[in-house]
Amino acid sequence: PDPAFAPILEASRREAGLARAAFDVKKLSPQDVAEFILFPVVNEGCRVIDEGIVEKPADLDVATVMAMGFPAPRGGLIFWADLVGAERIRARLAGWAAQFEPVGLAGFFKPCAYLERAAAEGRKLGEGRRGVAKL
Repeated sequence: PDPAFAPILEASRREAGLARAAFDVKKLSPQDVAEFILFPVVNEGCRVIDEGIVEKPADLDVATVMAMGFPAPRGGLIFWADLVGAERIRARLAGWAAQFEPVGLAGFFKPCAYLERAAAEGRKLGEGRRGVAKL
């Protein structure tokens, strides 16, 4: 990290209310960083599926590979998320929602209803709305 950016980062954290957050980025593993970046994207993908914006989850996989540059060998966002597991993703997001609630960022990480249902039922996200019952 370039020390010249330290004052800019500190000001940004202060403005966003994150200066008080107990979040030491130096303790994050590469897997933690990937999950912190991608799990909220998976959560949003689950919202897109649940709202019927895509006809099937595989459409979202194709879109993430072709438009977002998601690594094709990983099969797309939802395919990859199913390899990780809905419960793990839900648990990590819920943990971050609780961790960042004091600074007003809980909503960003709160698992959506579709992800919650898939995790509770032990279903794959790629099964789509028909595979995950409405609560």
